[in-house]
Amino acid sequence: MKSFNHFEDLKRKVETLLSEDRYSFSDEDKALLRIILAELEDLSNQGNGIPPDTLLRIISLLLRFLSFFGVDDIDKLF
Repeated sequence: MKSFNHFEDLKRKVETLLSEDRYSFSDEDKALLRIILAELEDLSNQGNGIPPDTLLRIISLLLRFLSFFGVDDIDKLF
Protein backbone atom coordinates (compact mmCIF):
# COMPACT_ATOMS: atom_id res chain seq x y z
CA MET A 1 0.00 0.00 0.00
CA LYS A 2 2.93 2.31 0.64
CA SER A 3 4.09 2.18 -2.99
CA PHE A 4 0.54 3.01 -4.11
CA ASN A 5 0.71 6.24 -2.08
CA HIS A 6 4.07 7.09 -3.63
CA PHE A 7 2.60 6.74 -7.12
CA GLU A 8 -0.38 8.89 -6.15
CA ASP A 9 1.86 11.59 -4.66
CA LEU A 10 4.14 11.61 -7.68
CA LYS A 11 1.14 11.65 -10.00
CA ARG A 12 -0.29 14.72 -8.23
CA LYS A 13 3.05 16.51 -8.48
CA VAL A 14 3.35 15.85 -12.21
CA GLU A 15 -0.26 17.01 -12.69
CA THR A 16 0.65 20.20 -10.84
CA LEU A 17 3.65 20.79 -13.08
CA LEU A 18 1.44 20.45 -16.14
CA SER A 19 -1.43 22.58 -14.85
CA GLU A 20 0.29 25.53 -13.18
CA ASP A 21 1.15 28.56 -15.27
CA ARG A 22 4.30 29.47 -13.36
CA TYR A 23 6.33 26.89 -15.27
CA SER A 24 7.14 27.21 -18.93
CA PHE A 25 7.97 23.95 -20.65
CA SER A 26 8.65 23.26 -24.27
CA ASP A 27 6.10 21.18 -26.16
CA GLU A 28 8.55 18.28 -26.03
CA ASP A 29 8.85 18.56 -22.23
CA LYS A 30 5.07 18.74 -21.84
CA ALA A 31 4.68 15.65 -24.02
CA LEU A 32 7.21 13.78 -21.90
CA LEU A 33 5.45 14.85 -18.70
CA ARG A 34 2.14 13.62 -20.11
CA ILE A 35 3.71 10.23 -20.92
CA ILE A 36 5.12 10.07 -17.39
CA LEU A 37 1.71 11.00 -15.97
CA ALA A 38 -0.01 8.28 -18.02
CA GLU A 39 2.50 5.69 -16.74
CA LEU A 40 1.98 6.84 -13.15
CA GLU A 41 -1.79 6.65 -13.54
CA ASP A 42 -1.50 3.15 -14.93
CA LEU A 43 0.82 2.04 -12.13
CA SER A 44 -1.35 3.62 -9.42
CA ASN A 45 -4.42 1.86 -10.85
CA GLN A 46 -2.73 -1.52 -10.41
CA GLY A 47 -3.60 -1.61 -6.71
CA ASN A 48 -2.40 -4.81 -5.09
CA GLY A 49 -2.22 -6.84 -8.28
CA ILE A 50 1.28 -5.85 -9.35
CA PRO A 51 2.23 -7.46 -12.67
CA PRO A 52 5.69 -9.03 -13.11
CA ASP A 53 6.86 -6.28 -15.48
CA THR A 54 6.36 -3.54 -12.88
CA LEU A 55 10.06 -3.22 -12.07
CA LEU A 56 10.89 -2.68 -15.74
CA ARG A 57 8.11 -0.11 -16.05
CA ILE A 58 9.39 1.77 -12.98
CA ILE A 59 12.92 1.78 -14.42
CA SER A 60 11.53 3.07 -17.72
CA LEU A 61 9.64 5.79 -15.85
CA LEU A 62 12.77 6.75 -13.94
CA LEU A 63 14.73 7.02 -17.19
CA ARG A 64 12.01 9.31 -18.59
CA PHE A 65 12.26 11.53 -15.54
CA LEU A 66 16.03 11.67 -15.92
CA SER A 67 15.60 12.56 -19.58
CA PHE A 68 13.16 15.31 -18.62
CA PHE A 69 15.76 16.79 -16.28
CA GLY A 70 18.42 16.60 -18.98
CA VAL A 71 20.30 13.58 -17.71
CA ASP A 72 20.86 11.51 -20.83
CA ASP A 73 23.79 9.55 -19.50
CA ILE A 74 23.43 8.00 -16.04
CA ASP A 75 27.21 7.89 -15.70
CA LYS A 76 26.96 11.61 -14.95
CA LEU A 77 25.07 10.78 -11.75
CA PHE A 78 27.92 8.81 -10.21
